[in-house]
Amino acid sequence: MKLEIKKTGLRTALRAVTLSTFTAFCFGLPALPANADTGTVNNSVENDGGSQRINSSGKLRMLSQRIPAAACVAAYTDNSESAVQALGASSAEFGKILVALTDGDPEMGIFGAEKKRRTLAKLDELKALWEPFNAAINDILAGKNIDASMKYLSENNMALLEAAKALVTEETAEYANPFEMTADDALLIDFAGRQRMLTQKIAKEICGVETGNAPLGSVDDMKSTISMFEMTLGALRDGMPAAGVKAPPTDEIHNSLVAATEDWGKARSLLDSVAGQGSIGGEKQARLFDLLTTTLKEMNTITGLYTEYSKSVN
Repeated sequence: MKLEIKKTGLRTALRAVTLSTFTAFCFGLPALPANADTGTVNNSVENDGGSQRINSSGKLRMLSQRIPAAACVAAYTDNSESAVQALGASSAEFGKILVALTDGDPEMGIFGAEKKRRTLAKLDELKALWEPFNAAINDILAGKNIDASMKYLSENNMALLEAAKALVTEETAEYANPFEMTADDALLIDFAGRQRMLTQKIAKEICGVETGNAPLGSVDDMKSTISMFEMTLGALRDGMPAAGVKAPPTDEIHNSLVAATEDWGKARSLLDSVAGQGSIGGEKQARLFDLLTTTLKEMNTITGLYTEYSKSVN
């Protein structure tokens, strides 16, 4: 079902937002240096916020999918206020993280400017893709050039995701070190962080199905991403030694993963409706966006718990 763009609804949501504050197996395991094992990876002798760099670069991976998902819901439904808020907040966060990873940001736990040439090169590649992407976002938030902007986001979000994934791989290879974290810990941070991205990739693909926007996603794409998410969630919750995934190292992480699994079930029935019908209507689509945002927040908390755990034991 191809929906007509709901510019009136978007303008209404934009007005409402201006009154408030803008508040692996799935994609392969992270590439570690050839001499890496399940113990440690040695690169640096100082605490440079390595675990937080990996966590933050992982957020860029997630945001590359949250942004087109939010933009699609904002543009094509009448229930778009939360999506507009998410779009504004996500674009601001993406830019802030890029600056922090380049120049450092002690408040974010990232100490010192980046000096490694390979990592700087990956950051530059991502920035080059981000600039026109951000321009399209700003047009949507301003309520102009919506068709052209959505077309750009639809056709280029996967390139942004691939560049963000490459950065995560580089950050993981550079900053997993015995003075801050083990390679096992880096893997868990990366795995949990990928779950954040997968929730938003699902949300993006749902909107692609609902609007007939093939570059955003199809029913088959959505089914595949759901399968990836559930497989990884099970591995994190129960452990999967064959894949190098340890069981949760603390009760808090385990209990959080159990709760996330239970909440995931609330979205699952609606996701099954999309898979079976191909279209569920704008209202249910917006509801799914909100449910997947809840799952995203839970996985973000869990990723933070893994990050803090890596600091406490090394």
